[in-house]
Amino acid sequence: MNRIRIRRTAVNLSFLLPIALFFTFAMLTPFFMGIHVSFTDWNGLSRTMDYIGFENYRNIFISADVLIPLKNTMLYGLMYVVANNVLALSLALALNRTFRGRNASRLIFFIPNALSPVLTAFVWSFIFKDLFKELFNIQSLFSSTGTALFGIVILAVWHNVGISMLIYLAALSGVPKDLYEAATVDGAGAWHRFTHVTVPMIVPAFTVCITLSLTSGLREFAFPLVATGGGPVRATETLAIYIYNYLFTYNKAGYGQALAFLFMGFLLVVGLTVSRLLRRKEIEA
Repeated sequence: MNRIRIRRTAVNLSFLLPIALFFTFAMLTPFFMGIHVSFTDWNGLSRTMDYIGFENYRNIFISADVLIPLKNTMLYGLMYVVANNVLALSLALALNRTFRGRNASRLIFFIPNALSPVLTAFVWSFIFKDLFKELFNIQSLFSSTGTALFGIVILAVWHNVGISMLIYLAALSGVPKDLYEAATVDGAGAWHRFTHVTVPMIVPAFTVCITLSLTSGLREFAFPLVATGGGPVRATETLAIYIYNYLFTYNKAGYGQALAFLFMGFLLVVGLTVSRLLRRKEIEA
């Protein structure tokens, strides 16, 4: 029997190994090439590049210019996490009840997530810039430095809230109804049932949704790039757009790669830290 199992395992691995090697090569090759480029002054076009050591990384840390996209990214990430999770949980609570057309309602809120982010950004850009102005004579959210980032948050939440809603719905469906009945018998109102029964039972869903929305918000790229181009006056320029500009607009590939690797490290640290803190809350709950 052991020989048969070993033989079957070897056959299975023989089919998996080529594709595994291909994907490993396809992922690691650009990664290590990027590391090499980050230590050079390559402009992304020429065939030659000069090694300059940690000069690109040093310039990043002493540059005040990077503080603008860093601030925008942090502010956007915070607003997006709060708005996305509050709305997703509210929708999940409303759609977790039994009523006619419940499945259709769930589908309606999930459909935007199936659309292309680029298409979504174009549509919302038209709505904010042209439609609202023509119909209501309202200034576009994207035209003001004070409201442009908030407009991008609205766009992103509309597009992505369906995923978080489904995660919360799955968690809510697993809460035993006996707990609600017992709480009601004890005289607990709707708010107390929510805070003392629902929330503790769906803490794992909070961990997943908050971590996903945080990492998604911090690396936001398509929505602000298409809708506003990072404007007006860099009001919606995120770190992802900042890196993109150095790589493909300013032709400073070495500096852009250094930015990209620092940004990747930043995302890993933030994501792992938040996930670990939330896991502790799960244990406490």
